[in-house]
Amino acid sequence: MIDFISQYEPVLRVVVFLSALALLVGFEIISPRRFIGARRGRWQTNFLLGGANMLLLRVVLPGGLVALAFSTHGGGVFGWLNMPLWAEIIVSLIVLDFVIYAQHVAFHHVPLLWPLHAAHHAEQTLDVTSGLRFHPGEALVSLGIKAVAIVVLGVHPVAVIIFEILLSSTSLFTHANVDLGRWDGRLQTLFVSPDMHRLHHSKAEDESRRNFGTWLSVWDKIFATYRATPHIGHERLPLGLAGFRQGGLIEALRHPLRHFVRRP
Repeated sequence: MIDFISQYEPVLRVVVFLSALALLVGFEIISPRRFIGARRGRWQTNFLLGGANMLLLRVVLPGGLVALAFSTHGGGVFGWLNMPLWAEIIVSLIVLDFVIYAQHVAFHHVPLLWPLHAAHHAEQTLDVTSGLRFHPGEALVSLGIKAVAIVVLGVHPVAVIIFEILLSSTSLFTHANVDLGRWDGRLQTLFVSPDMHRLHHSKAEDESRRNFGTWLSVWDKIFATYRATPHIGHERLPLGLAGFRQGGLIEALRHPLRHFVRRP
């Protein structure tokens, strides 16, 4: 299995991503949580940003984080601990998820980072493609943080492959406009659900500083950043940022220059 994942990494990533995207788009059509109106303009912007970020990161770090892991595995914390591979992969996924949680908190509270993340929060209508809408500056900072974590820990390449597949797929899932009914609340016991993450996109300041988790919900609960329900129902919950209009690609790229926008 380990050899299979390593050998077919590019194919696995594309197949899982496209399958998750198609499945979630289907669910959004069949069972939407909110009325979202026209999609074409937003989808164009979000897909362009997602594709541009993918190309940019490959130029900055050829081979990506997996190549970095191949060159550094055996050192770091895991090299010192000498754990069984299965345990190392599980622990790696949990620790890396915490790193992304901490990174997300930092993007909201560090003044130099927030303008980059604002491009993501400016969207007033969430659907599966919102999981692709990140400013290139944020993508580069995130790449650096993940790279440092992988080197310091000495993460196995297969753990990095699984982590990156989980990260991209859960980003699509948690932004999806799907109605899971009672299962959404049950899912939040351990994992981040669409309702849980939608609350994080609320215009209300006390809600946008909650629910920072990526795929595990436990970090929000441990660090008291979890909130189960918004101040009004999800169907009417205002999303986005005061002072920002949703805009298109150019508007999204200009967000870091909008210093007058207050942090959420």
